Amino acid sequence: MSHDKIRDAARKRMAETGEPYATARREVLKNHQDAGAGAASSSGASWFALDYSDMGRVSLWEDTRHGGGPGRGGVVLDSTALRVLVPGFRLDIPRASVRAAARSARRIRGTTGVHSSRGRWLVNGSYEGLVELTIEPPCYTPRQPSTLFRKMKVSSLTISLVDPDAFITTLEGI
Repeated sequence: MSHDKIRDAARKRMAETGEPYATARREVLKNHQDAGAGAASSSGASWFALDYSDMGRVSLWEDTRHGGGPGRGGVVLDSTALRVLVPGFRLDIPRASVRAAARSARRIRGTTGVHSSRGRWLVNGSYEGLVELTIEPPCYTPRQPSTLFRKMKVSSLTISLVDPDAFITTLEGI
């Protein structure tokens, strides 16, 4: 939703409810995000939540403040694409590029968030429930602040999920 549409919808809500602008804007954004999640589920897409169980209080608060946190950060999976959605980072992977998906034995103690090294990406809020995806041919991140506005190669993605086994089963079933 563009800034102009958000502003107009917030002003309309202010006129209807008498709420302050900030409250109306927050509710408009929340309703838009909820509608987007509903649209994803009605189109045959599946939602898999990111596991935030090992994230510190300050990091979790900051993530929630930016639109993420439990229930908001995760993966949308449909027959054509896998979309990773976390605050400040978005990644669309064509479904045909995912060559393998398996539980990861990778040891990542001491770090949560979004990290990359030579095409290997880690997106986690927990040290458990890790799933590693092999991506061939590699895809690239969009230009976004979290990648310093560079397109970056993604050949492997490790992500912590609340229900990793259901994710792998759904991914293999599509």
